Amino acid sequence: MQRLNPTRLPAVLLALCAIAAPAVAQDDGADIRGKIRGGGEAIKIGLPTPTTPGHQSTVEEIVQTIRDDLSFSGWFQVVDPSLYRLVKQPDSAGEPFATWESIGVDDGFVRFEIKVVDGRIDLTARLYDVKSQSLIRAWRYGGSVELRRRVAHTVSDEIILNYTGRKGVAMTRIAFVSKHGEGKEVYLMDYDGARVRRLTTSDTINLSPAWSPDADELAWVSWHKRQPGVFLMNTKGELLNLPTVGGELSSAPDWAPDGTKLAYTSDVDGNTEIYLLDRTTGKNTRLTHHGGIDTAPAISPNGREIAFTSDRTGRPHIYLMGIDGLNVRRISWDGVYNDSPAWSPDGSKLAYASRIEGVFQIMVLDNETKKTTRLTFGRGNNENPRWSRDGRHLVFASNRGNGRYAIYTMRADGSQVKQLTTGRDSYTPDWSR
Repeated sequence: MQRLNPTRLPAVLLALCAIAAPAVAQDDGADIRGKIRGGGEAIKIGLPTPTTPGHQSTVEEIVQTIRDDLSFSGWFQVVDPSLYRLVKQPDSAGEPFATWESIGVDDGFVRFEIKVVDGRIDLTARLYDVKSQSLIRAWRYGGSVELRRRVAHTVSDEIILNYTGRKGVAMTRIAFVSKHGEGKEVYLMDYDGARVRRLTTSDTINLSPAWSPDADELAWVSWHKRQPGVFLMNTKGELLNLPTVGGELSSAPDWAPDGTKLAYTSDVDGNTEIYLLDRTTGKNTRLTHHGGIDTAPAISPNGREIAFTSDRTGRPHIYLMGIDGLNVRRISWDGVYNDSPAWSPDGSKLAYASRIEGVFQIMVLDNETKKTTRLTFGRGNNENPRWSRDGRHLVFASNRGNGRYAIYTMRADGSQVKQLTTGRDSYTPDWSR
């Protein structure tokens, strides 16, 4: 691999190192993981804001971020904070559990103690269960004030993990491409659209960012060296030019679940085909051999199959093949133009973009039942869907608003659409695991 000079890319180094920097945490308490009520009923939780003189705005931002994280997850209903004034502070008799329940906090609440000293946060979070009237878990976190949102996201994911047994998405990031001058650069932001920062500074065309399975590396296509190539940035700030087969077109990288292989598209043999790069050996293997255009590979979560787009029957549709390129079969039959497949984390579904009445809409195919469900409607294109690591949300690009492309998220059923970016056109998002 060719290593470029990382000293020319300070913004890149800082951005990816920030991804890896953990908050300091201590954990104590009984484990109640998997405590989800049946029937899909939301967990009703209370999150009161403590008083910290001189730093109240910081404290309020931390607690509000946690409320937003839990609401976004879809698992929780944060009970109206205006009702918390009816609940007295704990005394010698303990917490007023009956009062919490009377205002609708049926499941649990968190007491926060937040101190800000010399630019550092010291946060203690105590999670109480209303039904058993007991403390079930306590954590302590520390970090600089600049990392306050990261500390908040860490608390949120711990709460979600303890109630559901599943990882939340609060600590995840979204990579995307946005116009910058005459070029396009890769940007990063928190899952909720906060803290947008520019990752690449190449002043050229950069496309299709793709997170590694452990989110420690990010691959994308760049014209950094006047010829399209697949580049990779790691948490050490090293920029690597991956040894692909070259050609006039290299595009759409996607990772195998173990991080050792990348699928991508190249026209080096005179036609657009899909290749597989083994990062361990540096070997490239051509997987498709057809006169049509084969592109947009997506490796399945079990590493055994690749979904891709091909126009080999005249119009672009979604196909599957084995990781060795064998057993090719078409799986999308509705619509006249289907593109950009993306596997759900458990491999049970494929999201993709389908052109319907002249615009692209997001569809989801159930791989077992073969049933397709349309998630987006209305005017404007909706493209490049990618799943969150919990499988409960999707991120995508759309020009549904004023004609400019922006990054949006939505629930996996198409509800609760939220716009994350504004301003310059933004495209091809990918959600870290």
